[in-house]
Order: sequence, then structure tokens, then C-alpha cells
Amino acid sequence: MDYRAEIFDRMQLLYHETGFNDHQIHCEIRLAGGLDETRLRRAVRLSLASIPILATRYRAQSGRPAWESLPESDLERAFAVADDEAVFESEKTYRIREEEGPQVRLCLLRGERGALALTMNHMIADGAGFKEYLYFLCECYARAGEGAGESEGESEGESEGERACAGSSPAMRIDGDRGITDLMRAFGAGAKIRAALTQGADSNRTGKLAFPFDEGGELHPFIATRLISREKVAGLKAYCRARGATLNDAALAAYYRVLARTIGRAALEGLEVPIMIDMRRYLPSRSFAVLRNLASTAITRLRQSEGEGFEETLAKAKALMDALKSRNIGLGGYLKLSLLFSLFGGRAAESLLRRGLRHPLLCMTNLGEIDAKRLVFAGSRVASAYVCGSIKYKPHFQLALSGFDGTITLSSNLYGSEEDRNRVDVFLARVEREFPCA
Repeated sequence: MDYRAEIFDRMQLLYHETGFNDHQIHCEIRLAGGLDETRLRRAVRLSLASIPILATRYRAQSGRPAWESLPESDLERAFAVADDEAVFESEKTYRIREEEGPQVRLCLLRGERGALALTMNHMIADGAGFKEYLYFLCECYARAGEGAGESEGESEGESEGERACAGSSPAMRIDGDRGITDLMRAFGAGAKIRAALTQGADSNRTGKLAFPFDEGGELHPFIATRLISREKVAGLKAYCRARGATLNDAALAAYYRVLARTIGRAALEGLEVPIMIDMRRYLPSRSFAVLRNLASTAITRLRQSEGEGFEETLAKAKALMDALKSRNIGLGGYLKLSLLFSLFGGRAAESLLRRGLRHPLLCMTNLGEIDAKRLVFAGSRVASAYVCGSIKYKPHFQLALSGFDGTITLSSNLYGSEEDRNRVDVFLARVEREFPCA
């Protein structure tokens, strides 16, 4: 079965083709014990059977881009194993080729304390959808153990995929409408008009100031991370609650402050930071019925005074975010793209979009909390986990946040040099040091 490529599928591909990022979402999970390799392989195949859009390749023929179902022999690429950390490290930055598929890949690090590296094509889903896939994979892992003994023998004429799924069945089939019709129906005509009039400059801007990257060195993909402890996160939450602010407000304030010190005085007044918006906030139901992209952007502008303290910057970030939330944040970009594709059709709209696309030099995304109660692989406790966004191409830089079990992981992904990695590591450490405790 073929699936139509939706507007935001094509947007993510343009991000790669126009030099912004690799349009992948990445995740690393560390376990307190090992996982059953055969059972995990079966779970991955069950997830592909349940979410058929993942078992496809991208085809852009005759001006009608679509997702084309893969032959079963190609699905083996969705699962890999690593026997050492060096191989596993390379899997963490794996890039799925959309024209080959499948659109998800999982690598198991073998050992008494195993680990998982997962990559999903951002054309298929956003961060919120990716997390739902992680939970669903855990369900499939549990079900893959049911009746496994009955399926160890191979029946003549039985395909490899049938053997992988034998004796178990997934909880549901996730194969709904991947478009945005339901989202646009959530807004009345008045809300759309107001968004069109007031959010014209809320997306698609480049900015003038950039992160000071290394100008030489051999480039390679990397994911730089910094874990903030439960104790510090608990203190930060208490600090924010006392001031009516959110953790996201605090992260945005810390990001602006460290950027100003890193870039220089010009950043105090001339800095703009686009942030990612999960548009599911406007849907009446957030049930997991389909993998799709429902992320938008909004540009924040925060002026700092020389020498101001964190509390003052936090108050500005809170006021800024409260104002954005009061006017259907993120809707403007969806309206512009929907209108563009409606007026000009797919091929012409994509050509216009390619010419007019402006990538932010600095941005931030909060991928939210990974639910520790749902990220459970039967028989092995998850010790740590984080999700991070696409790997950026220089000169673009993004700070990402991901929570798990009371901790927060700061991350930044880049195709850069070793010196770039050192600079990013220092930057993440400075962001953490900005966070006060209660």
C-alpha cells in the first residue's frame, strides 16, 4: 500500500536538502540489564507490522511524492546489533535514507548492561510521535515474549516476517490520516484570521547572530549531552513554581543568557531564538492513532540588560511565553503552508518554498518528558533515556531538552569538528550552571 507524502513530510526533507539538518530524530536508552536479542528483533518487526508507514520508502515520481511499501527482505535493515561502544556510538548518529527505508532503525548494544540507539526519519513523525513509538515498542517487546516458545520451529513456506511475529500480536494498528485537517478544524475562522495578521513574522527567519563554531577540522556527526541530576531538577522546579514559571521558561532564559556571553554584547539586544511548538496542544484528544508531524515554530525575542540576574531574565522569558501562548502559538506557520500548497499545488508550492525557506541560526526545542512508567522493557529496568532532534549542519545550532525519571538531558547535535564538540560541551555546562536551586 502506498501513502501520500504530507506537507510536513516534504518540509522535513527540504530541511536536509537546503542544508539545515539531517531530518532524523534520535534516542539513546541505557538499561540496568540486558535484553533478549531475539525477542527485541521480533518486537521491532511487530512494530513495523502495526505501523505500516514505517515499512516504506520515499518516492518522488511524477510530481506526486509518496511512501511506497517495502518488500519484506528490506525490513531487516530496521534492526542492528553492536558488540562494542565504538560501533554503538556510530549508530547513535545513524541517518536513514528515506528513499531506501525502513523509516526507523534500532541498534542493540549487547552486554550485561545493554543499550539501545533508535533513529526515526523526521519526515514520518515529530518528537512527540517518536516517544509514542518508544512506548509502543515496549508493548511489542512484552507481546513478543508471549508464546515465543511455540514459534521457535520454522514452518515450511513461512516468511521471515511471519516467523518474527508468530505467537504474538500487537495491541493495535496505527495507520490513520497523517494530514492536518483535524488540527485546522480545531480553530475557528476568527482565530485563523488573527493568527494570519499577528504571526506573520513568527517563523521562517534566519537571524544575524550565530554560534562561534570552529572554522577548520574534519567534520563528523556527534550528539553532545549533559545530564542534570534529579536533585538539581527538583530544586529548579521549586524555584520556578515559586515564581509562576515553567521549566521551559527557565531553559529559555538560561539559553539566552549563555548565548549573550558566548556571542558577545550584540546578543543582548539583537537575539532571536525560534522554539518548537507541539500543535497537539490544540487537539481534543492526544491518543496515539497515527505517526505524523505536528510541530510548528515561533520566534522569541528577548532583550537583556548588561549585568541583569537570572531571576530578571526568567521573568522576561515567562512574560514572553505567556504572551505567545495567549494567541494560538504556532498556528501562523501552518496557515501559510496550507495556503501555499492549496493555491499552487504540490510541485510548484515546494519549489516556491525551497526558494523562500529561511533557516534559523539559533534555535531551541523542548522534547518533553519521557514517561518512565511507559518506557518499560519486560525484565530489564531502564536506567536512563533521552530523545534529541535532528543533527544540524553548520552554521546552525540548537539546544534540546529531554526529561526522564526526574532528570533532564541537555543536548546539541552537529556535523562538526572535535573543536566544535569541545565548544558545545562547554556551552551545555554553562547552561546548566545558570540554573539556580530553590
